[in-house]
Parts: sequence; structure tokens; C-alpha cells
Amino acid sequence: MIDIAAKYLASVFGDLTSIEPTPEVISKLLVMFRDKNLLPSTFQEIGPLNPAPLPRIQLTSSNKEWIIRFATHRIDVEKHPTDPKGGNLGTAEGFTEEANDMFSRILAEFNKKGNRIALITSGLLKEMSEGKLSEIYGKLFNPIEYYRDTPPFEWNSRSVARMTMDIDGSAELLNVITNVNRVVGQQMLADTVLKIDRIEIGFDINTIAENKDFRFGSRSIGSFYLEATKIRSHMLLELEGFLDA
Repeated sequence: MIDIAAKYLASVFGDLTSIEPTPEVISKLLVMFRDKNLLPSTFQEIGPLNPAPLPRIQLTSSNKEWIIRFATHRIDVEKHPTDPKGGNLGTAEGFTEEANDMFSRILAEFNKKGNRIALITSGLLKEMSEGKLSEIYGKLFNPIEYYRDTPPFEWNSRSVARMTMDIDGSAELLNVITNVNRVVGQQMLADTVLKIDRIEIGFDINTIAENKDFRFGSRSIGSFYLEATKIRSHMLLELEGFLDA
């Protein structure tokens, strides 16, 4: 269903204050990820608890495909497209397996556990006619008369649900967020500029922020991503049937 894979992001939240840009920490990370050929740098973190820019560690592959960011309270693992179709991203299942391997190494080395986990993905559907795009808008919305007479060429639909997931034997509350949008603009990728007017589908599946207990180790994180990708696949199938009907 997804024609252009656009974004894969996996996050584990916790107290990562000690993983700061010092020679000792950077040396540990380079040894830990020597098989990934990641290069160290820093980024400036700005947040409500640190309004002044705070330098934090970032590891990046030479072709910018992989990025690992160590913020104060979260680790982000991102995989970026290296071709116009995002073919290098592979499946969400494959991505989360690699991301969990990275998280496992980090948590074991620095003796950490997470208190929240998230998976964010997005992609673009195949090109469609103006009539089909307007038809999908009509399925998702019950527009006022003005927008029935003058269909919009950009729009956003966001739905948020809450469910319980078994994560390594523990019942955890999840937020399941789905975005179905019509996006118009340009997609920048290296030296390529793609003009787009397509349906974008995005998912943000995450454990709730209210539980602050540091309870997620490698097994729990792997369990979460296994179930989260199943939810994503199921919802993609439902959306495919709904949009094509």
C-alpha cells in the first residue's frame, strides 16, 4: 500500500543524562557500534527543562541513512531514505529489529531502563487522480457545504485511541495515533526534488507518558515493537480496504 516510505523513528525514553559528549562516553559508543560505521557529532537540545542549548551526542552513518540521538530524556533511532522511493528503509518489522538491537546495546552498556517507548512511521500512497483524492476526502469527512462545493486540495485527519498491550507479561496502556493527510509540496532527497500531491499515512504508537517507572529493558522493548508493528500492519490493511472501496 505504501508507495514511498518516508520516515522510520523508534524512541526509548528514560534518564540519559549521563550519556553526554565526553571522550570516555563517545569512545564507548564508537566501540559499541563499530560494526555500523557510525560517526560521532553533537546536536543542540532545547527543551522546557533546559531552555539554553545543551550539547548532546549524535551518531550518524556516512550516507545519513542511520542517526542515533542521545537527548537528556530519550534515545531516538532514525532511518532515512537514501533514494526517492525510500527503498532502503525496508519493512517496519525489519527496522524495529535493528533499532531494538541498538537500544539493547546502549541500555546494557550504561545500565539503563526506559519508562516509555514509541514507534513513528509515515509514508505516501501511490499517485491518484484528482477525483480519487476528492473521493477519499469525502469518505473521511462530512464537510460543510462550502467544502462540498469547493473541495480542499490539502487536509489533515488525526485519530487518537487508547488500548492495552501485553508487553513482556505486563499490561501497558498505549496511545495509537493515525494520521491520514493529503499533502502537496516538494520532497527533498539529496539532489532530487519530487513534487508531491498524495495521501500520506502516518502512525505514532507509544506507551503513555503518565507512567514514569523505569521498567522497560531489552525484552520489554522488543515485545513492544513486535506488537506495535502488528497493530500498524492491521491498520494499514483496514485503511487500504476503506480507501479503495
